[in-house]
Amino acid sequence: MTEGNFLSLDSKFSIVLGGVGLIGKAVVKELLRVHSEVLILDIDKKAFDNFSLELGKEGLNCKFEYFDVAALEESEILLEKIISKYDVPDCFINVSYPRTKDWAKSTFSEITLNIFIENLNMHLGSSVWTAKLFADRMVRAQKKGSIVLTSSLYGKRAQDMSVYEGTNLRENMTYPVMKAGINNFVRQAAAYYGKYNVRVNAVSPGGIEGPIAGSKEEQDETFKINYINKTPLKRMTEPLDVANAVVFLCSENSSYITGHILNVDGGISSV
Repeated sequence: MTEGNFLSLDSKFSIVLGGVGLIGKAVVKELLRVHSEVLILDIDKKAFDNFSLELGKEGLNCKFEYFDVAALEESEILLEKIISKYDVPDCFINVSYPRTKDWAKSTFSEITLNIFIENLNMHLGSSVWTAKLFADRMVRAQKKGSIVLTSSLYGKRAQDMSVYEGTNLRENMTYPVMKAGINNFVRQAAAYYGKYNVRVNAVSPGGIEGPIAGSKEEQDETFKINYINKTPLKRMTEPLDVANAVVFLCSENSSYITGHILNVDGGISSV
């Protein structure tokens, strides 16, 4: 891993949806380090204020606007206001992870139809719809834009039940469905928007080093051992790994790449 400024997004304007999350903060930092102007869209202003202080110690700064991805019916109106205030972005990155409070019950044994549908709409629906809204506005503004969504190892393959053995974690029925949907949207959107010079790609991380999604608890050590033992590079995915991939997909270095799902998983999807 490196934090070097080997790419430049100087004069580029990036909007990061979910920018105060675990991966989001790493993405924002790396975008700022390569001189992109950054606007964070998120729901947690307090978390942004703390993050802003952290950025300030490095001489970095960005802007923030409240945006709730779960409120899809209001998203178009709100995005119009944001674009009117800040302009159409050159890059739109979605690293948000919206989910319901009962997300942990998305296992095959506990899930209900409501849990499934609500999370599918909230996560897949918001990822697809916000990407479409930004792509359309890039087209209208004749921007040579880049859109980067967040997929997952489990958007391409089934969850390996053996990594959960001896742990307090279980499989999630909804998660791979959402991520697989994002993958095919990326391909379809790339096919449609290519003629307008708008590129659409996704990063596909493996298991992320950090707290369990929706919890402050750290990951089960047995799970990490099980997972790492199956990974050629013998470690979890770190947020910076994802951030570096995002910067690449936003830069001119990837100007002939679209419709691609970039694996950032230490090789686990290849074995």
